[in-house]
Amino acid sequence: MQDFYIFAKNFHINKAIIRRDGYIYQSLIAFFMTGTGNSYTVARWCAQVAETTGIGSQLVQIKAGEKRGAVPSRSLAVFTYPTHGFTAPWLIMKYIWCLPNGRNLHAIVLPTRAGIRIKGAFFPGLEGTAGYLIAFLLWLRGYHVQGVMGVDMPSNWTALHWGLSKQNAAVIIEMAQSKVKGMLQTVLAGNKHYDGMVQLLVGIALAKVSLMYLIMAQFILAKLFFASDKCNGCSLCQSICPKKALKMVGRQGRPYWTFSCDSCMACMNYCPQKAIEVSPFIITLFYYIATVPVFAYAMSYAAGGDALQWGISLGLGFGIQYGYTLAAIALAYGLLHVALGSRIIRAIAAKLSHTHYFRRYQASNVSLKDIHLHK
Repeated sequence: MQDFYIFAKNFHINKAIIRRDGYIYQSLIAFFMTGTGNSYTVARWCAQVAETTGIGSQLVQIKAGEKRGAVPSRSLAVFTYPTHGFTAPWLIMKYIWCLPNGRNLHAIVLPTRAGIRIKGAFFPGLEGTAGYLIAFLLWLRGYHVQGVMGVDMPSNWTALHWGLSKQNAAVIIEMAQSKVKGMLQTVLAGNKHYDGMVQLLVGIALAKVSLMYLIMAQFILAKLFFASDKCNGCSLCQSICPKKALKMVGRQGRPYWTFSCDSCMACMNYCPQKAIEVSPFIITLFYYIATVPVFAYAMSYAAGGDALQWGISLGLGFGIQYGYTLAAIALAYGLLHVALGSRIIRAIAAKLSHTHYFRRYQASNVSLKDIHLHK
């Protein structure tokens, strides 16, 4: 670290860093997509390193509907975002693809993944293809990717498990901070840093799972949330959603989750009333709905037919199954939302929910003003 700072100081000219390969950085732009603050924290660490070395920095939140300006020349672009389904979320993929041409600018990719620490034992997350898929898209957009590294941050999926204790989260964050700062210093000094090749191979092996998540599972997960009787209609969940996936409906203004939800967990973990829940009943109901073999019924048309007929039936069957699943879940969720209009039913559903008894998670030293309301 000391050698790095000597290098940065010696070549600091007009608020710029000249790397060993002659490339000049005048600023760092950290793009982040975040739900509970993990990716924002990684972006902030990168900005702190940049400022320590004497160049300016800027944080840019990735949200649905945001305009995408060109990255300034002589800038290092950092992209950090959560891993979903062992790959990158749709929002970040779309955002990268719609960026103006990078004009050979440098970039690094830092996907965050769900780290777990229980009884002193640490279990790293799995980012799969989340990092190198975005690196490939950036390369197609004209960027020179200088590094890719998955970053373990405390798992925030409180729809499945309780939020990590402050002590366990602090240990994970300390390890992550050291890794991120070390990697960024390596890149600023003129070297490249590619990590996670084993993770990439595992991600390729799980590509089918990732694909099914992107085209189906994430839409089902979007419909697992409901607001309990604690909800006071404050609409904070709608305001902080980076996908703009929530609507406040009805006279009482209760949140309704659309298919745009990415399960970023912002609404559940930042609700001041802790009113956002996930019901095992809804999970069970959706499981039975999604497993109705409409696809098999369509494929029966191909029995005894030729290859062309079988191919047509395969495509038709998948399309029918996909359309049926989304339509059936949307209808079931709509009916559930009507039923949950009763305060008594909401109270019963909350008491029967496992998440009702879970600890929530928010990244430490991060406020809503820093992330979801960031301007």
